[in-house]
Amino acid sequence: MAILDVASSAIQKITARYGKKVHRDVIRQDIVRNGPITLEGPRFRAGFALDDIMPPENDGKTYYIAGHGSGHKMKGVLSPVYIHALWLDCGTDEGILWLSADIVGLTNVEVEVIRNRIFSSKIIKGCRSVNVSCTHSHSGIDTVGYWGKPYASIPTNGKDAAYMEQLFEKAVRTAELAFLTRRPGMLFTGKAPIQDGLYAKRPFTDRHEVLYRLRFHPDDGSRDIYIINVGAHPNSLGGDNRMLSGEYPYYMREEIKKKIGADVLFGIGAIGGMDASDMGGKDPVDTVKKQGRFYADAALSITDETALEPKIRFLRRQFYLPVDNNVLAFLAILGTMSFRPFPDDASKTGIAMKTEMTYLTIGTQKILFLPGESFVSTVYGGYRSAADSATGKGPEVNAPPLCEIAGDRDLIVFGVTNDMTGYSVEPNEFVLHPTQPYLDTTRDRFDERHYHETNSMGPNTQIVIAKTFAEVVEDFG
Repeated sequence: MAILDVASSAIQKITARYGKKVHRDVIRQDIVRNGPITLEGPRFRAGFALDDIMPPENDGKTYYIAGHGSGHKMKGVLSPVYIHALWLDCGTDEGILWLSADIVGLTNVEVEVIRNRIFSSKIIKGCRSVNVSCTHSHSGIDTVGYWGKPYASIPTNGKDAAYMEQLFEKAVRTAELAFLTRRPGMLFTGKAPIQDGLYAKRPFTDRHEVLYRLRFHPDDGSRDIYIINVGAHPNSLGGDNRMLSGEYPYYMREEIKKKIGADVLFGIGAIGGMDASDMGGKDPVDTVKKQGRFYADAALSITDETALEPKIRFLRRQFYLPVDNNVLAFLAILGTMSFRPFPDDASKTGIAMKTEMTYLTIGTQKILFLPGESFVSTVYGGYRSAADSATGKGPEVNAPPLCEIAGDRDLIVFGVTNDMTGYSVEPNEFVLHPTQPYLDTTRDRFDERHYHETNSMGPNTQIVIAKTFAEVVEDFG
């Protein structure tokens, strides 16, 4: 028996025992099907702020670069990294906050720390919702814990407590400044094609090559605020990179600021198996700069916009996600990542994680904040037939794509928001290693490699997300 077969068997036994303990010791509470909150008024108001989230210089600490292999020590800085905050209201005493940070992700445990501190702020008044997106830069500092120095090939917690505290403090500080700088104006939505701007690592029939942009134009003629969404991993510096960087989102924001002075909050879309095209870059650094310019030019090219009515509706819904992935469960047991287990009868480990989604409409624009990394097909459709799929099963085993549930092809999805839950893969494409599930990659009947499943909570992830979203849409009214 191969050594990885032995390791896989041992991990499965450990997580199964842990699942039994969770069933014995933890109470799983029912999810309340709450209704939406509506904010409306005479005119939008928006405020924007940013702050760097750079580690202290020359503090002698080791910081780990997150997003590729574990144990990659940061050796320098290619570009600074930031956290951005947007306040949005309709001219009344209540509004919402939206943050985005140049990091690979945060678990819901850390997001709740940020939320609680913002809700406790003595400066911010009337905040009804806080959402924390991550640009998912694969060249940011480890803020999840998965990319620390490996021990016997098992990654250890790569988070630095002081850096995490700095991140929390600056999240609150930027949120407060965004609230204090709010000003009235109009909000518009638009989109631009980005043909050949995306590269697919899986055989998707539709890459959904679209860049979405919301634009706030203040009445006083000061700087516009852009909210930009692109479905591409910021990971082009590659696994050999040891330099801190925000990757293409940083260069995109800088290009827009240079050309028109606008502030930019960026969030990634359906990025599962999707990268930015290399744009003909001569090396990785040149590539991320060209990607930034390409997406900036696309955002600046939008002229066909729709003015949005000053009305905001949102519904945040928690839900339980079954954890079949025994390897990620094992790492959580070791304390590598923050995790709160709940008993689950459907999962192979016997445990589930509690996560969340938020459905938001601003005027007519529909937006969905999702945890983890969704495959583009699970959001915008394009499932393969039984003859073409990896498993030989047809699309009938999959849940409806999210845009179909929303009744809107231009549903904007912001991924890696409020939680880091891994990939959402449609079931008829979900293939695991036969003897080392979630521990090693495998190849399907067409000899295509399947990596993403090793970082998915399991084959039911897409089903649960779609079912929860259908309930949210129903309750939204």
